[in-house]
Amino acid sequence: MADIKGILNSAIGAAKRRRNLILFFILAHAVFLFFGHWTMYKGIPGVVYLREEQLKLIREAAYLKPLTGVLAESLILKILYTFFFNLLFGAFLSTTLSGLVFFLPYVIAVWRSFIIGVLFYGLEDLTPLKLFIFYTVFILEFGAYSISSAAGTDMGLAILWPARKGTESRKEAFRTAVREMGRLYTLVIILLFVSAVWEISWLEYLGPFIRAGKP
Repeated sequence: MADIKGILNSAIGAAKRRRNLILFFILAHAVFLFFGHWTMYKGIPGVVYLREEQLKLIREAAYLKPLTGVLAESLILKILYTFFFNLLFGAFLSTTLSGLVFFLPYVIAVWRSFIIGVLFYGLEDLTPLKLFIFYTVFILEFGAYSISSAAGTDMGLAILWPARKGTESRKEAFRTAVREMGRLYTLVIILLFVSAVWEISWLEYLGPFIRAGKP
């Protein structure tokens, strides 16, 4: 128990040290989510067309097929699949490793949030309960992605500007940033696991928000 508490305290301490970056990404996600909603509200033709194309891609997406195929009968396996997919691809590869080019996590954050805002605007079957589930998942997942993006950006900035880590050595600054990233990922793992349990459990009960054939 003491070890777990120590790990959590270390993770929270790392998050406090990187709070400006984390808050920056939280703001970016929120702003561009609602920007996506706004562009759909305005009915901008290019965005409406983009939504139609993205819905087609989602229905054909290979990474979703296990959830309706080989894993369909097991809630636990679907939760674990979603968790590990989001952790590896949603967080580490796309928002942390990409941070070696420090501005890429921001570009990814803007695009993801905008597309989510576009896709979920005005869906006919989004009841208040489904909206609550959606925004809860968004807060959990994109909270995790804000932390993982901050970790990645911190590594990129450490290479570019090692003095912010209190050293002139890029190698040592990068090592410090990697250690901080490891601590931050405790929070990423917790948030993504809770998100996977919440999302997949509700989808098991309510059915998918986006069905084949129409939103």
